[in-house]
Amino acid sequence: MSKPSPNGPGRVRSGRLVSLALAAVLTAGAVITLSLWLRERSRPVIVALDPSIGEPGGLVRIVGRNFGSERGESRVEIAGVSPTASSYLFWSDKLVELRVPVTVSSGLVYVQTRSGRSRPRLFMNRDRLPLRPQGVLASKSGPAIEGLSAAQGAVGSLLTISGLNFGANRGAGRVEFAWTGDAGFSNPGPEQVSAFARADELSLDYESWTDKEIRVRVPDGAATGGVRVVTDRGASDAVFFRVEGGPGTKVFHDRKTYAVSYFVSLTKVRASGENELYLWIPRPAESASQRGVRVLSQSHVPLVPDYRGVAIYRLRDLRSDVPVTVSQSYIAQVYAVSTDIRADSVRQPPEPAPALYARYTAPDSRVPSADPTLAAAARKAIGRERNPHRIAEALYSMLLKEVKYTADHVHEAPLDAWNDKTADAYSMAMLYCALLRAGGVPALPVSGFLIGNDRRVYRHFWTEYYLYGLGWVPVDPVLGSGAQIPGFDTPIEDRAKYFGNLDNRRLAISRGTVELAPMTPGGRTAVKERQFALQDLYEEASGKLEAYSSFWSDLEVTGVY
Repeated sequence: MSKPSPNGPGRVRSGRLVSLALAAVLTAGAVITLSLWLRERSRPVIVALDPSIGEPGGLVRIVGRNFGSERGESRVEIAGVSPTASSYLFWSDKLVELRVPVTVSSGLVYVQTRSGRSRPRLFMNRDRLPLRPQGVLASKSGPAIEGLSAAQGAVGSLLTISGLNFGANRGAGRVEFAWTGDAGFSNPGPEQVSAFARADELSLDYESWTDKEIRVRVPDGAATGGVRVVTDRGASDAVFFRVEGGPGTKVFHDRKTYAVSYFVSLTKVRASGENELYLWIPRPAESASQRGVRVLSQSHVPLVPDYRGVAIYRLRDLRSDVPVTVSQSYIAQVYAVSTDIRADSVRQPPEPAPALYARYTAPDSRVPSADPTLAAAARKAIGRERNPHRIAEALYSMLLKEVKYTADHVHEAPLDAWNDKTADAYSMAMLYCALLRAGGVPALPVSGFLIGNDRRVYRHFWTEYYLYGLGWVPVDPVLGSGAQIPGFDTPIEDRAKYFGNLDNRRLAISRGTVELAPMTPGGRTAVKERQFALQDLYEEASGKLEAYSSFWSDLEVTGVY
């Protein structure tokens, strides 16, 4: 009998068995990987604590996702302490409300479910906050807070700060509140400035400023925590202030940091003598969701580094046929914004209303809210509704129904777009802003860029409206309409969420119309229509500068972190 061949049936069957076993191992590995991935996706996530500084026995709200519709066996841990069953007041998939155990000190907060344990958030015991020593105000050379007119208040409410050494006028001084995205630090150093929400000029937050008293509105993004005064003589100790009474929550999350640059090039210069050319080059806007804006480099030293969000450059004695390029680069932190608005809790502001209500319900050079056609359309859509949030919803629905987004259909004015029933992003933003103002809801347009995953940029425009107690609420009418922008992957899949929420794949350059004045009498000015900023002045020539050509570049994203 002959011996079986080494390549015969026996060897083939053995190879098949090995292949089948290997396939089974790979399949099992894939199942395990998929199971781990699904488990990670369902793990609870804490987005914010409200408040992040509180007292034992007080109420705390945990905002996030994947908590489960019912508590069941799930639990919360605060500084290693698990609250009793009676401490839980409310439990849903996105919100947990409970009373803090009386034995709790400062520590980390976790949510534990069957799907795992969340990453922690810090809770601080208010009693552990540093306190200012008594009787030392007179010896302080820098600003010192003696007291606040109220211990708590809503965003937009008026707060009077009493003390010493604030300065006879504000100058570069500012008031900073704890910030919703990172609240609770009592006395941060300069490197921790992003932990604060600053009162700002755009929202007309400052009502008066003297050496001993500041009257300021609680700014957009403010949260329960420390309040301090910062001047060129230093920063005061922080004093505790509770932000409450709002009609919902606004959370800043998923930070992206962008390094960007842009430039202005001047060519074909003709000059016959002494001359000056001023350039108003915009900076990235500062807001509660776009923070930490700082200069990385500038090819020229600006005459004015920051005036209403614009750097002013003065170029003297340009020479014929000698090109000049002015460039600047910045870094900025951009946060996604998520809101949860309880419409029934929205209310009009108490009298006297914040000054922004008068400014941002009035027409301006870009927002035609006084136009009779738009005013009539707004009245028809609103009907008898008086709730500002529901008015904003009604006007948004009406705009998306009446006007279709068309990227290549550029009109000279937003009213032309309304009459034609087609609009690009600029006109969509201006129309929605005009309708809101006509309806009595403060609103402002925003200009900037969308930023793709490949760092490509797309000029874009959107809108914000204001709710007392909550602050500025973002709305992107173009992305909310379901429109596709070629080459840009829309980050929020549910387009309906672009009403009240915003992604972090963008950079804002201007918030609101930026009105500027010429620097010299008789200067020859130039305006760049449909640029990425909303300013009304870009260039001003004077003297014997007879001609030149200018090119304003788009944004270049040089880094994403």
